[in-house]
Parts: sequence; C-alpha cells; structure tokens
Amino acid sequence: MKKLLQSLFILLFVATTAMAQNRTITGTVTAKEDGLPLPGVSVKVRGTNVGVSTGADGKFAVSVPANATVLEISSIGYTAQTVTIGTSNTINVSLDTDSKSLNEVVVTTGYTTINRKAFSGATATVSTAEVAKQTFGSFDQALQGSASGVSVTANGGQPGQNAVVRIRGNGSISGNNVPLYIMDGVEISAADFQSVNQGDFESIEVLKDAVSTGIYGSRGANGVIVITTKKGKVGQLQINYDLQVGRSKMPEDRLIVMNSQQKIDYELRNGNPYEWTDEQADSLRAVNFSWKDALFQTGATQQHQISASAGSEKSKVYGSLSFLDQDGIVRTTGLKRYTARLNMDNIVNNFRFGLGLQGGYSNRNNTLEGDAVTNMPLNAIRWSNPYEVDRLPDGSYNNFRGNLLSGQPNGAMELFENKRNTKQLKGIGTAYLEYHIPAVEGLYARTNWGIDYTQNEGDTYISPITSTGFARQGSLTRSMSRNFRYTGTSSLNYKNTFDKHELNGGVFFEVVKNDYRTFGFSGFGLDNGFPNETGITPGSAANENYIPTVNGNGNQTGLMSVFASLNYGYNSKYYINAVIRRDGSSRFGLDRRWANFGSIGATWAIDREDFVKDIAWISQLNLRASYGTSGNQPINEYPLSQLTKTAYAGVTAWIPTISGNQLLTWETNKTFNVGLDFGLFKNRLSGTLEYYNRLANNQFYNVPVDPSVSGFPTVPGNFGDLRNRGVEFSLRGDVIKTTEFSWNLGANISYNQNKILSLPENNRIEGETILSEGSPRNTLFLVPYVGVDPATGNALYRKLDGTITPDFDANDKVKLGTSDAPWFGGITTRFAYKGFDLSAQLNFFLDRVMYNADLVNLTRPDYFYDNLAAEMLNEWTPTNTNTNVPRFDPSGGNDFQAETSRFVEDASFWRLRNVTLGYTFRPALLSSLKIRSARVFVQGQNLWTSTKFRSFDPEATGSVLAGAQYPSLVQATFGLSIGF
Repeated sequence: MKKLLQSLFILLFVATTAMAQNRTITGTVTAKEDGLPLPGVSVKVRGTNVGVSTGADGKFAVSVPANATVLEISSIGYTAQTVTIGTSNTINVSLDTDSKSLNEVVVTTGYTTINRKAFSGATATVSTAEVAKQTFGSFDQALQGSASGVSVTANGGQPGQNAVVRIRGNGSISGNNVPLYIMDGVEISAADFQSVNQGDFESIEVLKDAVSTGIYGSRGANGVIVITTKKGKVGQLQINYDLQVGRSKMPEDRLIVMNSQQKIDYELRNGNPYEWTDEQADSLRAVNFSWKDALFQTGATQQHQISASAGSEKSKVYGSLSFLDQDGIVRTTGLKRYTARLNMDNIVNNFRFGLGLQGGYSNRNNTLEGDAVTNMPLNAIRWSNPYEVDRLPDGSYNNFRGNLLSGQPNGAMELFENKRNTKQLKGIGTAYLEYHIPAVEGLYARTNWGIDYTQNEGDTYISPITSTGFARQGSLTRSMSRNFRYTGTSSLNYKNTFDKHELNGGVFFEVVKNDYRTFGFSGFGLDNGFPNETGITPGSAANENYIPTVNGNGNQTGLMSVFASLNYGYNSKYYINAVIRRDGSSRFGLDRRWANFGSIGATWAIDREDFVKDIAWISQLNLRASYGTSGNQPINEYPLSQLTKTAYAGVTAWIPTISGNQLLTWETNKTFNVGLDFGLFKNRLSGTLEYYNRLANNQFYNVPVDPSVSGFPTVPGNFGDLRNRGVEFSLRGDVIKTTEFSWNLGANISYNQNKILSLPENNRIEGETILSEGSPRNTLFLVPYVGVDPATGNALYRKLDGTITPDFDANDKVKLGTSDAPWFGGITTRFAYKGFDLSAQLNFFLDRVMYNADLVNLTRPDYFYDNLAAEMLNEWTPTNTNTNVPRFDPSGGNDFQAETSRFVEDASFWRLRNVTLGYTFRPALLSSLKIRSARVFVQGQNLWTSTKFRSFDPEATGSVLAGAQYPSLVQATFGLSIGF
C-alpha cells in the first residue's frame, strides 16, 4: 500500500509539473489588406497536433507546451506564416493575400473536391453572394451573365418562374436539354426552385466538359450545376439577419398600339365597322382608357432571413429560416415562400457524419401567359380597344357574356374573377456517413443518401360570368401531384500524397429512383356563388354539360450506375483525371438499358516549370485538355407503347398513345475541350480561354411513318447528329488596388455554334422554324418580305431566284437566323472605397432573331375590329406611297401573309441586370452595440435594356413570341444585413 501511494504521488507530481510548464498564448489574426479579423484561421504548434481555429472576431487562445517554439498560422487564400513564440503570451498576426493559393481553391464536383490546379475539367464558379442578394423567386434567374458557356433566359416574369438554362447549347433535338442540378450530393428538380432559398447556398459550381460532368454519366449530358449549402463555422454562436424590401414595375413597352383618337379615325377611314355616329366618335376619342394600368401594378417585395452558425473542431451546425413575399407586376399574381434549413456535421474518432434538412412551402398565384388566346388577360393590353373601359360607372364589369363590344374578353374580368393558384410543399434531405480506415492513411468509405420530395396542389377557379367559363357556367379544377426521388451513393475513396506524387480516386455505386403521381378533376356549373366544391352542379345523362372530368397519371423510373474516378499528379506540374462509368436506365428496352461512358483529361502547370517560374509577371499558367463521352436519356419511357384510357359507346378501354421501340438507345455526347488558365502580375489580371467541340450522336427523333401501317404518324428512334462548337473567354482584372480604394473589372463572353449534321428527314418544317442539315436548331424559315409596291400598295416578296413579286408562295421560304443567341455573356465591375462599394452587371445576347407573332396580330387588316399597332397609321394610301405597311383592303389586292420576314426582328439585347450601392460598417463602430457586422445597400434590377425587338421584354424563350407576355420586372430594393 505504501508503494502504491508513492507511485500515485510521483505520477501526480509529474502531471502537475507538466501542466505548470504549459502556457496559454492568445492573439488576433487579421487581413493585411483591410485590417479586418479573419475567422477560421488554423493556429497550430509546429511538430504537434495542438491547434485551434480563430473565432468570428479573429481571436484565438491555445495552450502550448513549454518546449514549443513556433506557431504555424494558415488559411486558404492567404500566405501561411510561422511565428516564433518567444516570451510574450500575446501574438497578433496579419496575413497577406496569396495569389498562388487563390488559384488552388477547390472545385466541388458533387462527389468530391479537388484543387483547381489539379483539375483538367472546364468549370466556372458563380458568386453565391451575388445570387443571394437578388430577390428572384427562382434562383436560376440570377445565374444570367455570371459564367461563360451558361445561357440563361427568363421563362416569363411571374414570381417563382424558373429560367431556361443551357450549358454550351442545346445538345438534343427532341430530348432533354436541362442541366442536372445537384444540391449536397442529391439531384433536385429544376422546376421547383420557387421553394428553395438561395440565401442558404455556400457555393455554386458549373461543370461543363466531359471530365467534370463524366462522373455523372448520363445525368450530366447537358452539364451540371453543383450547389453546396452552408455549414456551421468553428467558433462561438453567430447569428445573422438579412432583410430586403423593394418595389417593382413593368418595363418599357416597345410595341406601341393606337390611342382612342387614332383608332377611331382609323376605323372611320376604313369602313366604320361599328357605324359610329359623329357624336359617338367624338365622345370615344376622348376616352383613352389604359388597359396597362388596369392590369399592371407596382409590386412590393420583402424578404427576411435569419441564420445561425456555431461549432467546434468536432461538431458544427447551421440553421436558417426565411420568408419571401413578392407581388407580381400583374395584379393578383405573386409568390409567398417559407423555408427552413438545418445542417449538422460531426467528427467522432474516425467517423464523420452529417445531416441536411430543408423544408419549403410556397403559395403562388399566377395568370395565363405566352399564347395568342383571347381569354389570356395579358392579350387585352394589345387587343382591347382604348375607347372601351374595364368597368362601367356603377362599378360593374363592362361586358356582354364576358366580352366587350369588339368580341374580345374583358381582360380585367378574366384576371380578377378567375383564380389560378399553386401551393408547393418541398422537402430535401441528405445524410452521409464517412469512415476513415486507420490502417491505411488516406483510405475512407462514404455513403451519401438523399431525397427530393415535391408536392403541388393546383386550384383553378373559372367564374361563370367570364367568357372562359360562360359555356359551362364556370368550373373548378383541382390537381394534385407528387414527385419523390431518392439518390444513394456509396464509395471507397483514397487520397494521399507521397514524395512527388498525388493520388485521389474512388470507386462508386449509385442508384437513383423517381416516383411520380398525379390526379385531379374539373367540375362545372358553379352558379350559386361558391368558388369551391360546394358550387359544383352534379352532372347527369340529361345534363351532360355538367359531368365532371377526372384524370390521373404516374410513372416510375430508375438509374443504376457503377463508376470510378482517378486523379493523379506528379511534381505539382502534371495531372491526369479519368472517369469510367456504366449506367443502366429503365427508360430503355431490356437489351438497350446499359451503356458505358468515360473521359480523360490532363493538366500542365506551366507556371511551375523552371523556365517560367522565375518570370515575375506570370502568376499562373495552366494548359488543360480533355475528351470523353456521356449519354442522354429520353424524357419519357419509350420501350413500350404508352397507354391511356378512352371510352366508346359507354364502354371504357385502353388505347396506345405512342408506339414503342425496344431498339431505342442512348443519345451519346462526345466532347473535346482545351483550356488555358492564366494569371499575370500577382493575379492582378487573370482569365480563362476555352475551346470545345460537342458532338451528339443517335439523336432522339420521332421519325414520320405511314399512319395506316401502325396507327401512328411517327415512331420514336435514334437518328441524326447535332454539334455544338464554341469558344469561351473570361477575364478579371484589379484595375486599382490600394489599402483604401479598389476597382476591378470582369467579363465573360461565349460563342456557341449549334449545327444539325444529319437527319433522317431533312428540311422538316415545324411552324415558323425548320430542322435542316447544316443549320442551327430553332432556325426561322419564312418568305422574305421586301416592302410595299408604291404604285399599288401590295406587299412584295422575294422568290428563290431573286425576283420580286406580289404573289406569296410558301415554296420561297428561306432560313433567317436562329433564336438561340450564338453570342452571350456578362460584364461586371466593382468599386470599393473604405466601407463603400458600388457594383454593376451588364449582360448581353447577340446575333439573335425571333418571330414576333404579337406584332402579327396587331397588323392584320382583318383584325381591325380590335386595337392595332400604331405603325398601321402609316399604311399605304394613294397619298402615302413611301411606306413599309401594305394597304388596307381585306377584299382586294394581295392577302395578308403572316409567314414572312416582316415579322422577324432582331432580338439581341444589352441589359443592365444589377446595380448595387452598399456600405459596410467598420467593426470599431459596432463593438459598443455588441454587433459583429452590419451592411446596408440599395440595388436595382433590369434598370436599362437596349434592344430593337418590339415587345415588353426581348428576354423571351423559344423562337416565337406568341402573345400575352409577362415581362421581367424592373425592381429597386433596400437591403440590410446584421451579424451578432
């Protein structure tokens, strides 16, 4: 017992002595450039595992052994420093920006991360700060002009409307062209961004070539946009509150219609169709009712987000709540969105595991748009006569069975009485588990699983007093759809560095399963005042007009994949990246389901060669090249005939809706890419130049067949080749960079040449466009219009032989350009002085044409009962022969023709997308208020647009502007961000 006590005493003495020899070092790490504190900086005792990270205020406290002599202080993007400990217990350090390390930031591919210097893929990083500050209901709208090779056009201006995004052009004639969106390793649906909060995004990476997208196989055929959400930060609890409030209005209208006096005079000059008396005409000339004011409004926007972050080296957590309320610029339209997110990451011994949850709910009220249908309210802005009003003096609607005198529906009645509402519930959940095998350094296993669940509830009420609902005394349509997708990926990975070699790779197994269901009904006869199921009149055999309709649908699809990736580097100069993948899809027949894809790329870090590294003005010089293949799946499943229900003589039955094809196989993309990354003068000037060639074989193409053989006019198959070839250039420069003032400029410009190389049926005309070998997809095909014969007032056309004739012949059609802009990009600039900053983004789409069907409907002489374009005032008359507008003579002369180049307009545009002026308060001013950070700003969106296209907005999708356009809003907002 005595010996035991002695041993314990000695042990206690040694331990106490060792603790007494330790001491605590405290200090603050700041950025040398601006003096602001740097959070998350690693402070480590050299030769030991002892270390901490700085908190949000840049401060640290570390207990160091008595024999410690040096602290190693490092952070990504800054030059690492070693500091001698000495006798002082306080050490303050300022870190300088490291131009080399800034070029070696990681690229997130969705499966792994890799240093950019070691990656041969073509990628682009989008600033999440720029995306978050723009209050779009669908975040993809904010991607416009932010990355080379990425074309983004608004798909309408309604709040919550997703954009049309294309990465390096359209790679499929009739298949899917939408890029793949990955959030925290899980596929999410592009159409559901109205319920996703971009304020939770940590990074956005665009993957464009075969090496970067190859790891996704068939899913990455159209490019990949990888999103990672915010994680908890090491340090004490940080709380942030972000606010934006603003107003929005409609843009300038470039398609001018007649006012009341012009329209009355025009009618009187051309037959007085309504037989106005002189007194009536004089009275109507003074009306000048504004249908724009009746249907449009100044919209209000407010957005709030509160987020919190905290963590230690072993456990981190991030959470947020957000709310967006955005009125549309069209009355009754708008979006309300509520979201919540929770991310947790933990390390326990050799295990790493985490959980990410996001819930979103949105309530969206919209209106019909994008077509030349009379019951679409927005067409009233063009077609309703300016001397007709929406309401009578007693406040009742001006209508006869829902129509105005001209026969047009009352647009205000259609908008205010009919309701179109969609409620969306969206859940995204991810979980991962990672085990680092202690026996082999750098070897770890990981499994990542996630779900994307979307539920949409549609509610459409058509009032019985409107023209739309009059025939069946109103209707109520309910619809419900839900889509459940899960993605599971398990892998064994290895990452290590030894001598001059770097090795990073893994083998993966992945499964993606999608389950979609929908059902709904429409009831009629809502004439008792109830806009819900209570108002529906029961149908019967004697009253067939009120029999409800029901519908339902559903499908399941699956994808199973095995693949491997390998990244190898030698001597920090030479790198190879390779991917091989085998995909199996349920969308094909049994013997066509599996396909193999792969890619390989190489990078040469020229700036690290002896003959370059001593050239002081070269900071970075990397040459990259890659080649690979990827597949594309059809939008629908075609191996079997698709069936639907029908009825004949009171008996229900199944009938095929499309013929099947067991031989249908994958579209295959073969992509070559070469790129040069450069940085000059300590990266004061940097940029990237890329060239790519993307060939898509075995196009999904519905081949025309004799319907008498199979009962179908077309059969799905694989025919045709399509190519996208282009050049991308991005440049960034710090024009001025001092301790108090900086000015930087950035620009990206892309050129994409889309060309159909082969088709089974050449020169296939589809409306105003043609599919033709040697031409781009969406090529307009119309008869050339050359003006008006000054002697007769007849329209003149050019024949294929070059002669001019008043006789229209559809065989004289020629190709007139494409609506897919070959040239597009963005220019950005930012000024910063002390706490002030001013930034702007200018976007452009060039060499683009569209068919303006909205103009067609305003220039047809036989439509003169409704309002017309003001240019019709300049039509040919015997005294006005120098004009481009043919004579008004519905019964004589040559007939009006719509399929001519008269209505093809230059749809190129320049747009000032965003301007922001902000002020960031200095920490010294906030410390007494216990506020960590604060910033205020004002911003404007779409403040200026330059275009020749006559419409509300040149940023329309497709080849034809049909009508009822809901334009992108012009918006100004005030923002506030506070951190505690």
